[in-house]
Amino acid sequence: MSAHTPYIALSAFDIVALTLVIGPLATLLWIVPQDAREAFQARLWRLTGAALFVLTLSSIALLVGRTVEMSRQGLGKVAHWLPLVLRETPFGHVWLLRPIMLVMAWAVWFIGRNLERRRAAAAFLFATTAVIAFTRSATGHPADQGSWTLPEWVDWAHLVSVSVWAGVVFTMSIAIFPRLSRERLSPSVRADFIARLSSVATAALICILVTGVLSAYHYIGTLAALRTSTYGHILLVKLALVAVAVALGAANRFLFVPRIRAGAATAGRRPLRPPGTDERALGLLMRSTGIETLFLLATLAAAAVLLHGMPPREMDHAMGGAMARAPRPAHPAGARRVTLRRTLTHRPQLQRLISTVRYGVLPTRTSAPETLRPRRSATIKVWL
Repeated sequence: MSAHTPYIALSAFDIVALTLVIGPLATLLWIVPQDAREAFQARLWRLTGAALFVLTLSSIALLVGRTVEMSRQGLGKVAHWLPLVLRETPFGHVWLLRPIMLVMAWAVWFIGRNLERRRAAAAFLFATTAVIAFTRSATGHPADQGSWTLPEWVDWAHLVSVSVWAGVVFTMSIAIFPRLSRERLSPSVRADFIARLSSVATAALICILVTGVLSAYHYIGTLAALRTSTYGHILLVKLALVAVAVALGAANRFLFVPRIRAGAATAGRRPLRPPGTDERALGLLMRSTGIETLFLLATLAAAAVLLHGMPPREMDHAMGGAMARAPRPAHPAGARRVTLRRTLTHRPQLQRLISTVRYGVLPTRTSAPETLRPRRSATIKVWL
């Protein structure tokens, strides 16, 4: 894991950058009510520009990191290998979509600064960012099944949905809620704000659950693999983080949002609830959303770890040719056990397979052949 830590960090940085761009765009498109756009759209547009800058940096860092990973050379030789990565590997071919989309996104962002109505520009920026998100799916585990396959589209929908959910929650926490109490908005507009947030988060969550189940079944296959594999353990941690975020979102939707709506409905009339109920509910919602943001960021970090792990089904496929079935030992009636033995000539062979199956293989030997390590045998026991 330590050898993969820099690449995991780069993947997490890139996923967070995508989330930071999609968050304010989704907020501007689907959450900010029409009566509040004048107060918030300029702020959201500036936040989008800052997030685009972060995404540009993460795209460059991702290219450099993958070049180092594939060439197995230091940073000092990146300039030599980078053209080969772009020209000769599937990862390089897919990555070339990023600068095209980023140039278009920056052009639209600069034009959108002078527009009073930025919804059309925001929709175009959202589309370009979604294409950039697809470059992640097209160079990850789903690409092992081929280009333009169903696993790629499922993974892309999952990534965009997670980015919308985490992005709007993060954007509301840092850009909307701190100013919501200071802006001169009617109680009904504030209630509409909160209701829209709840609806968008719920729709994104439904898509996350559907695509997540499909992906888990595709990569894990069985509950036994979920319990016994490292990939399954990390996935369980991710699911636990998502469960906490879902619980916080449920509390927002079913506890705090109804109280805010009730406060807006009784504004101007004799209140049916104690004075200040709306403000207290809004304060609780803001704190709950802030905590939810932290758990969602941790979820994105767990997703980055999964990207650099080997799913059980891929591991079985990769090791299938290196295994041989040993004679079945005597066992009591009713018990079924199969013992598989494999011999490793040296461990880096499997590591190269894992790291290059999705990104491609450079056409030229990148280093002198390694001295083979002593032969070691390992025993794998599979209980049926």
